[in-house]
Amino acid sequence: MASTSSVKIFAYSLHILCTLIALVLISFGTYVLVSYETNEIGATVAYAYIAIGVAGIVIVFWGYLAAWREHVCCTVTFITFLYLIIIVQLMAVFLLTQKADSAASNLANVVDTTMEKELDTPGAMSLYENWFHCCGRGSPQDYIVDGRLPPATCFRDHDNSKAENLIHQGCRVEFENYWLQLLKIFNIIGWVLVAAELVLSVISCSLCSSIRNDNRRSYSY
Repeated sequence: MASTSSVKIFAYSLHILCTLIALVLISFGTYVLVSYETNEIGATVAYAYIAIGVAGIVIVFWGYLAAWREHVCCTVTFITFLYLIIIVQLMAVFLLTQKADSAASNLANVVDTTMEKELDTPGAMSLYENWFHCCGRGSPQDYIVDGRLPPATCFRDHDNSKAENLIHQGCRVEFENYWLQLLKIFNIIGWVLVAAELVLSVISCSLCSSIRNDNRRSYSY
């Protein structure tokens, strides 16, 4: 059986790994809330990532203290609550994975709002059109219906002297695909966090056993 010190080192390494992953999820959720105007569903998705990360940090910090103090009762309690947290996180990550398409669609709604602003304030859509090389909400037709010619940002290299340079892909689809890819990445990160916590629970059980054995040896002398 590995010594208590070696098990503790492994446990500390997992604590650090879980903390870093949790911080990534919290940062992503915060980025969504701060950077974009989200509807209720979009905000719920962002808060879900934040909640998964915060729960991970809190429980991992508890585990770190339990390992540091080498307290059997505290470690057992930590393991119990860790499994409860893992179950909740599993449900949350599963739902986020299953509803990724819907979440991406809702997060992309900001393009609709921006297109409405574009009709009143020309240039509002330029950020998305330059970013994704797209034009209008659904197509250049959005500008034509409004009685306007598509702006230079709707043309490749901003060269509107040639009709063939006109970009026909709408920004709504491109932005939705962008969110879908982001959500897939961070859902995978969520699964990695849960997997790391499961490994941590096994290591914590091993640590608890090592601490008990050390205590028995000290009592026998």
